[in-house]
Formats: sequence, C-alpha cells, structure tokens
Amino acid sequence: MNLRLGQIVKSFDGHRVLDSVSLDVQETRVLALVGPSGGGKSTLLRIIGGLEHPDSGEVRINGEPVVFQEEALLRHRRAVGTVFQAFNLFPHLTALQNITLPLVHVRGQSKSEAEEIARQLLARFRLEGQADKRPAELSGGQRQRVALARALSGKPRLLLLDEPTSALDPEMTAEVLDMIAELRAEGRDFILVTHEMGFARQIAGHAAFLADGRIVESGPVAQLFDAPAAPQTRAFFAKVLKY
Repeated sequence: MNLRLGQIVKSFDGHRVLDSVSLDVQETRVLALVGPSGGGKSTLLRIIGGLEHPDSGEVRINGEPVVFQEEALLRHRRAVGTVFQAFNLFPHLTALQNITLPLVHVRGQSKSEAEEIARQLLARFRLEGQADKRPAELSGGQRQRVALARALSGKPRLLLLDEPTSALDPEMTAEVLDMIAELRAEGRDFILVTHEMGFARQIAGHAAFLADGRIVESGPVAQLFDAPAAPQTRAFFAKVLKY
C-alpha cells in the first residue's frame, strides 16, 4: 500500500479537527494511527475511506486520487472495507443476512452467490454455528468477527479498522486481534486506528502519531515506538507504555 495525504483540513461546527495533515507512506502492508483520544484519528480514517469529505487537501491511495464527488465516492467505498468500534451490524438481521445484504443490494450479486460467499466467510472466521443468530444473540467478539467478515465480503483492496476492540473485554479482544493478525499474515493491506500499543507494534510496518489534529511524526513502527523524536510523542509513549 502507498498512501499520500496532502494538507488535509476538516472542521466541525467551527472546530478544526484535522489541521493540514500530510503523510507519505510507501510500500507498507499495515499503517497504524496512534495517539491520544480526540486527536483526529477516526476522522482521518473516515476521510481516507470516503465517508467524510475534507474541507481541503488530497488523498491518494496507490497513486490514485480519491475524488470527493458522490459517483466516484460510491466506487471508492466499494473498494474499501471498514470495521468500526461499534460493530455497525443491522440488529434485526442474522449474521448471515448482515453479510449477504450489501452483496445483493450494493454489488448486485444473486442471493445464492451472496449466501455462498457469506457462509465461506463465516467458516473462515469460525462462526459457522452463528449464521442464523442476530447480533443481540452473539458475544462482542463474535459480532466484531461478523463485521470483519462483512468488510471482506466485497474483496476490498484496503481494510480500515477503527478501534475494532475498544468495546470488548480482554478475552474477546484477543479473539479479534488474532483474526486481524491472520489477515495480516495473508498479505492484506489495512490502516488501523488503535489504543492497543503492543498489537500495533507487532502488526504494523509504519505508524503515525496524531495529536491535536496534526501528525506530529511518523516512521517505521519500531523507530516511532523506540526512539520518537518529538517531545509530545515521547510523553505519550512514556505514559501509555508505563505499565
């Protein structure tokens, strides 16, 4: 994955959430976005995924610009799989239906084709026995694995993971992180927003530290974690890695 962000600005109600964010990452499989809460990580991820429009600036993925016009954004969103911290599953649909619905209504596949893909993915994520259960009948880890399966169902070129374990207890967190590590081992490209610092260090090739709407610094993950150059980055890691 190559990712270039050029002077991204985004404000909500007069508050600047992203302030001239620029980043140039070449040839990495996994990019981790880390930093304090409220620093702009999730907003930046949504802009990369075409779910938010920047006020100004540009996004290029593998050399291609993201065009922030509705028709082009529809195509871009179909090429990106996104998993949010709150699962975002339809509560009235079964696990199987949550995966098949976008395949049928967004990608135009037949119901039988969609069900075959969904059942293969449920098996891949060790959820065969949960196909007919609704989200309320699943554990948090199972719900997030269904969300991962749905994100992969359209064969995206890029996965965006926004705090995929923040709503889970430690055991369920381990379940989901194991599945993400397997996806990394398969060679998937993804961008991960996380507060799981140990996991970010283990899985990412490159990391960027965001605070106060800016990328303070970025670099190879070991360099950023072990020898951060900026005082703000050093203070953050000293605090979060203390225990």
